[in-house]
Amino acid sequence: MDVLSDVLRVVRLSGAVFFAGEFTSPWAFESPPPEKLAPLILPRAECFTIFHVLAEGQCWVRVKGEPPLQMVAGDVLVVPRGDEHVMASDLSVEPIPMKILVPETPWPGMPPLTHGGGGEVARFICGFLHCDQKFNPLFGSLPRLMCVRSHQGEVVLESVGAPKRPSDRPVPFHAGMWLNTTIYYLIKEAQSPGSQMMLERLTELMFVEVLRHYMEELPANQKGWLAGLKDPHVYRAISLLHVEPARAWTVEDLAHDAGVSRSALADRFTNLVGESPMRYLTGWRMFLAKQLLLEGRHSMAEVAERVGYESEYAFNRAFKRQVGKPPAAWRKKVSAPATA
Repeated sequence: MDVLSDVLRVVRLSGAVFFAGEFTSPWAFESPPPEKLAPLILPRAECFTIFHVLAEGQCWVRVKGEPPLQMVAGDVLVVPRGDEHVMASDLSVEPIPMKILVPETPWPGMPPLTHGGGGEVARFICGFLHCDQKFNPLFGSLPRLMCVRSHQGEVVLESVGAPKRPSDRPVPFHAGMWLNTTIYYLIKEAQSPGSQMMLERLTELMFVEVLRHYMEELPANQKGWLAGLKDPHVYRAISLLHVEPARAWTVEDLAHDAGVSRSALADRFTNLVGESPMRYLTGWRMFLAKQLLLEGRHSMAEVAERVGYESEYAFNRAFKRQVGKPPAAWRKKVSAPATA
């Protein structure tokens, strides 16, 4: 099975383009931190990944504590965890808050935004990918910024705020051609009326492809969930847990089925993923339980059984310990109408 696709299915990754921007130098704006971005865009989302496609011009990008990054036409900036960041024609320009630029919802279409002093033009397609649940093992292992540079038939993925990789090597030919084509159609579709659905699918596909390439290029000493997926035994173990989350797993059984000794699996799994196999299983079960609770078609007893608990009582205890609320209270909270 494809573990990455399975995770993205459960967290219900979906995309939307929310504005087309035209900025003229001098200009600068600041994106708010994720917790303040949600009320502007989609209050129910737990996780936001921001993207900026630079269709024309150039600009600078900076996240606090990291070196600035320059973008030119054709580049795509991905902000995996929605970190607060500044974009500007010149980083010496005082940025204005993004909320001043974004009109209030609902939007009849993709709202055009204009800002700046009337000089050199930079045109963007900006938007977000959101998910109902934040899968921390994945998003915690990503850099603060990723920039996909597509020029003269070659695609390079550059990252900021992550352990240094051996080099920002070109993306392999087929993946590079796919990313190049996707970026081209993103820009083309953004200029066409009624293209929202196509844009959503293109941004989702682009993000998944960027994740796969980033994972493949991780150095051998990298830690994190994506690094764990590169280890054949850890990957096998995670796949087994995802395929049979309700099974009464022990580390011994998991190691046997993964084809490695118990001690080796426990050490490699914890060293790479950052938690033990059984703790990871508990977390994954809670993600599946949330998905079932959000669907609203299952009784509490059915949810408990499907994620590996023999009784509602045991499930309630585990859920409250992991999430902070009993499952019924959590479902009621997330199902309540959103307030402004």
